[in-house]
Amino acid sequence: MKINALYIHGFMGTPNGGTYTALKNYFKDWNLISVPFEDLHTDVAKTQDKISVLCKENDINLLVGASLGAFYVLQQKGDFYKLVINPCMEPSKIIPTLKDRKTNIPYSIDEKVIDAWKKMEEYSDIPDMNPEKYFGIFSYDDELFHYRKKFNGLFGNDINTVMVDGKHSIDEKFLINGLCSADMYFFKS
Repeated sequence: MKINALYIHGFMGTPNGGTYTALKNYFKDWNLISVPFEDLHTDVAKTQDKISVLCKENDINLLVGASLGAFYVLQQKGDFYKLVINPCMEPSKIIPTLKDRKTNIPYSIDEKVIDAWKKMEEYSDIPDMNPEKYFGIFSYDDELFHYRKKFNGLFGNDINTVMVDGKHSIDEKFLINGLCSADMYFFKS
């Protein structure tokens, strides 16, 4: 199976950061696409539309997301495999509490975005919650949030998740262990 994957970075992330690098290093034979998603926290509809267009234009069969990007992956309609890394499953509660690392000032999030996230956080509009299509990587020492239990309740069980060492932004040396588990789960079972 040829893998055409779209990577969606997290809040204030970059399309070619550490997670993308780990994906490229581990899955050398994948066609991995990663672009900036500037509107992740400012325009929900625009972000979802951009994901849909990229999926259609590039024949995507696997969506990969980290943190807030993983939230959008979980919400995406279509017949995709979905690999999520430390998914932010309740951004309406988490993102407004985050502060800019340089200024220590909280980020300002528009109420329309927060309201849209709240509706999406109900996870009631996802057509296929088949565990075989989902895999979650969670780090033991995530300093921002822990959603493994919620993920398992919605999308599967302990079989389609793995815990790895690391913090919210997982170092490549630890993330590789999770990617190996996802690879085995999706493609070598």
